[in-house]
Amino acid sequence: MSGLDRRVYEIHNKVMSEFMGSKCYDVDETLVIDCIKDALTSIGLSVNDVTLFDIDGNVTNNISNARYVRVSTTSNYVNGEQIFTFALIKSRNRYRVLYLQSAVKEG
Repeated sequence: MSGLDRRVYEIHNKVMSEFMGSKCYDVDETLVIDCIKDALTSIGLSVNDVTLFDIDGNVTNNISNARYVRVSTTSNYVNGEQIFTFALIKSRNRYRVLYLQSAVKEG
């Protein structure tokens, strides 16, 4: 495994562990995006963009219609954009954020 691959693996593993370990679990609607941003920032990532998607994959601005969140980030450890996708599960007017996948778009 190359140095870049190892750094990507370590960062993305931290993100996955954080969100699968109940980070952003049982969160109020108004705090979901901030919770995601705070969690990624605490890992050492800089959040560039957050996009919400509905169940059909269409962009939405309304979190109550959103089922997925795509977050593009950068870091000092990996060249290029790192993209994370999360599922939003709504239960009793509270949200749970679950890690789905990640990718690197080399710049």
